[in-house]
Amino acid sequence: MICMTLSENSILKALTPDNVKRAIPLGFGLLKRAAKKRPLAVNYDLTYSCNLRCEHCYFSRAVEEKRLQNQSLDELTDEQWIKTFRYHHSLGINSAALTGGEPTLRMNLIKEAVDIFPMVQIATNGLIKMPKFPGKQPVIWTSLDGRPETHNAIRGAEVFDRVIENIQNDKRIFISMAVSASNYDEIDVVAKIAHDANVRGLFFLFYTGYPGDPLLLKGKSLRKAVKGISKAMMEYGDFIVISKKMIETYVTKSHVPTCIFKNGGVQSFYPNGKRKYCVMGNSPALCANCGCIVPVASHCLAKFDPETIEKLKKFPF
Repeated sequence: MICMTLSENSILKALTPDNVKRAIPLGFGLLKRAAKKRPLAVNYDLTYSCNLRCEHCYFSRAVEEKRLQNQSLDELTDEQWIKTFRYHHSLGINSAALTGGEPTLRMNLIKEAVDIFPMVQIATNGLIKMPKFPGKQPVIWTSLDGRPETHNAIRGAEVFDRVIENIQNDKRIFISMAVSASNYDEIDVVAKIAHDANVRGLFFLFYTGYPGDPLLLKGKSLRKAVKGISKAMMEYGDFIVISKKMIETYVTKSHVPTCIFKNGGVQSFYPNGKRKYCVMGNSPALCANCGCIVPVASHCLAKFDPETIEKLKKFPF
């Protein structure tokens, strides 16, 4: 087992009055959600369409499963999505994550969601440059998989240069690296590229897949990934938006029993408006290898881990 602990000095440094003020509302938010039986946040897959075909895409895998089961692949119309946004916001839900497919292919819906919800996160492959929105700006998660050749191979197209051009100097953007057997030894490369691009920060997910999936991190690749992330944290400090407790949780999977998707804290929806099991797909068989940052972060926040609270200041919650 790979285990990491905070030093006493790090804990004392992170236990600031400001962090305590942030942690207490989180606890009250969880209690309020439980009392009213409504989620804290929602996740919408806006479209089945995408402009890439990535080797590690959880969404395309889930869509293929739906096809094999002869399930509908219809999408909600703009009007239906906007009605859904307004309904969920009327319930007191203030945070929405927009995913896909590629959500920027329905940019008009992104604009509507940003107008309706106080907090919006967008997960994109970066091929379409995000516009500036009137007033408040969303948090944008842009994927980067490794050095140019690796990124292009994983994405199935020559897109690296275009992505870098679209994200350069945009402080709304966090780089998201999905670490798998294809790129676990390029964490240092991604950290430098992201830092040089002058974005807001970098975080890591571990590839999620069914048992036996060759892209899963295990053994040597898992140990090297943990070492690579730890090294990046030391070299780039707060630019790396992940805590030691979160790395430990990725490895131990201690977040799985209390997953915020399983307990209803976050609800995820397909493009046809039907409820998903979680953002990663529609099967509990994925849980054993879950590397999703959302339940990992929420688990560590619920434990009031001081470094996690400090690291996640950049994210709205």
